[in-house]
Amino acid sequence: MKRGSLYWINLGAVSPPEFGKTRPGLVVSNSTQNAILDSVVVIPLSTVPGEIWPLRIRIDAPWGKESFAVLPGIRQVSTKRLAKFIGYCPSMVMRRVDEALALYLRD
Repeated sequence: MKRGSLYWINLGAVSPPEFGKTRPGLVVSNSTQNAILDSVVVIPLSTVPGEIWPLRIRIDAPWGKESFAVLPGIRQVSTKRLAKFIGYCPSMVMRRVDEALALYLRD
């Protein structure tokens, strides 16, 4: 799995405000670790509008629906939860995700 990949991911049963069900997600863990480990770090996507910097980043999804990477939903998942490959996130958008993650995760 490459960093920047978009997959349909089975996020399973959760407790609110966690994201559950099968939904698209963005792989943000690095490709080298993804090749070694049985898990990846993903950010779930949502169609709930709008962009809220740095918590929600607009993603031009290949399926044609305006979608948003929801950074507070970041989580580690087993690679067995990855259902179907959708495509890749453009590098320009990944740079915005990286900037937003840096802001979101710092103290």
